Amino acid sequence: MNYDVIVIGGGLAGLTGAIRCADAGLKTVVISAGESALAFASGAIDVFGIGQDNSFVEYPFAAIRQLPSIHPYQKVGAASLQQGLTFFTEQMAAAGIQLSNSGQQNHGRLTALGAIRPAWLSQEGAGSLPLLAPAEGIRRVAIINIAGFRDFQPALMAAGMKQYPGFSEAEFILADIKTATLNINTRNAYELRSLELARTLKRDLFSQPNGINILSSALQKAAGNADLVVIPSVLAVEGGNDLIRQLETLTGLRICEVATLPPSLPGMRMASALKQRFRQLGGMFLKGDQVLCGCFAENRLCSVKTRLNPDMPISASHFILATGSFFSQGLASDRHHLSEPVFGLDVDAPDSRDQWSDHRFMDGKPHNFSHFGIHTSAQLNPYRNGQKIHNLYCAGAVLNGFNPVQEASSGGVAISTGWFAANRIIATIPQAEETC
Repeated sequence: MNYDVIVIGGGLAGLTGAIRCADAGLKTVVISAGESALAFASGAIDVFGIGQDNSFVEYPFAAIRQLPSIHPYQKVGAASLQQGLTFFTEQMAAAGIQLSNSGQQNHGRLTALGAIRPAWLSQEGAGSLPLLAPAEGIRRVAIINIAGFRDFQPALMAAGMKQYPGFSEAEFILADIKTATLNINTRNAYELRSLELARTLKRDLFSQPNGINILSSALQKAAGNADLVVIPSVLAVEGGNDLIRQLETLTGLRICEVATLPPSLPGMRMASALKQRFRQLGGMFLKGDQVLCGCFAENRLCSVKTRLNPDMPISASHFILATGSFFSQGLASDRHHLSEPVFGLDVDAPDSRDQWSDHRFMDGKPHNFSHFGIHTSAQLNPYRNGQKIHNLYCAGAVLNGFNPVQEASSGGVAISTGWFAANRIIATIPQAEETC
């Protein structure tokens, strides 16, 4: 099997790069070991939301100019970041998901714990709040759950929201909608996770001609005259944003859904849309397989072997590695070493384990290991035993030089580096773009 591009990793960075390559007419395959981190994500895209002093960043594109040269944003450049985000937004729209932003400014999104997190792109159903004044114009908040759904606690969310100025003076209405009201046929709602509840609602409620009306009536009764209604994201994986819009029209209420404990339906919705778009463009998605190793010659990666086809190497002229950080096993560690486990690429990390983290793990400060990752050139080419690999590019959380959680930049880095890597490949293949 021979391809123009092999993308290793089916998360946000890998799929963005893969879609860009497929859109340019390149024969592209994604090899994904399993469910990506998108199933644990909010479904929103953060670009750069928290500064070094832990304060919210209102204007992310202006702030990234001050980042150190090792940061991925400085390698791809501001233009690639903007172009990548525009491309991503267009691809999501083509797959049926509209994303909204506030121009150059970040907005706030709610979490299931009642915290406000900065984001730059959000799905329509998630709503958005002013980042620095999230309670503006809101005097009453209704937090509504499906009775028995265990992964969303209205009281806990209300307690978190009250920590913010404006919300501390707001009136909170906490209510459950009984499963009998929705005609849900389940033995015990306590056993359901968000994905199972969505499937149950699809089967028992939304299959009825008046199912959406039953839900809107129950919501209206529970929320009263609230200025903001918050519900857990349990209605649907695909089409969930459309359901929120319909409910807002039927009730006249301002409704936002928040991602619950994993699995996160907004994140799964985004992953599903990206895969759908990639396949529409002719891409091949190999799910459940894992790249074990690669064959190198003259500082180039020639082919890879996978767990399911160890005797049949898959070759390509170019590769993108987007396997994520420690959480996704894109990086690995033992008691003495940090490593990149697939190709043995060079990782930027101190030799001494004492420098990996602070002595107090939960002191609220970022740990050094959060910045660790693969050492790359300015063009995102990695090194192996000190030698640059010219046809392999790295993207997303596997890169060094940034802390995606502490600075709230994981989405923007994933998209911009995936986009950048794909464009570097397209520039080296003459027939790319011409075949479109």
